[in-house]
Amino acid sequence: MIRKKSNLLFFQIGQRFMMRRMFQTMKVNLTTIQEPCMVVVNHSSFYDSLVLFELFKRGYLPSNIVAGMSAEGLKKFPLFKGIGTFPISKPIKVSEIKQMYALAKTNTITLFPQGVEEHQEKRPLTIQSGMDKIISKFPQHGILYISIYYSYTDGLKGEVACRMDYQPASKRTSIQEGMTYYLDCLKAQVIAKEEERFVRLW
Repeated sequence: MIRKKSNLLFFQIGQRFMMRRMFQTMKVNLTTIQEPCMVVVNHSSFYDSLVLFELFKRGYLPSNIVAGMSAEGLKKFPLFKGIGTFPISKPIKVSEIKQMYALAKTNTITLFPQGVEEHQEKRPLTIQSGMDKIISKFPQHGILYISIYYSYTDGLKGEVACRMDYQPASKRTSIQEGMTYYLDCLKAQVIAKEEERFVRLW
């Protein structure tokens, strides 16, 4: 997938401005990644993609990563075009599935299985129909779960906490089970103010 340098540069400037304006801190609990893998991210905010980009530009994610984004969202926010995204409609189209399979041969696919933004406290997490089936087409891939949790304590700006957890192909769970478990673990860490396993990005 072609990434346009001009798009990446413009996006990075906007991403940095928005993240620093809205959040006073960002921290991440890192893990070791083995490839090939697929990346799965919970979706509760517009800022999720900006958080993901922050991890990417710091080298915490594979350099060949590409991300599925709602077709409607790409039309609404054209800023995301040309930086390594591909469209996913609701319901997903056959042509989009074929494109995803083709991309997965040489790229690390990133998916937001919920399909839409949901409150981070909502349970059970809603998983878009057919998502587990799509991921099952890649039995040799491990799953990298990226959990994102937003909180507000002191001041007007929020805080972002991320947690990365890797499941090898031989120990994969259902997407809903994995996303829920790791997101709840992250929430517990944030509430308990467990800082020792996190890298503070700013």
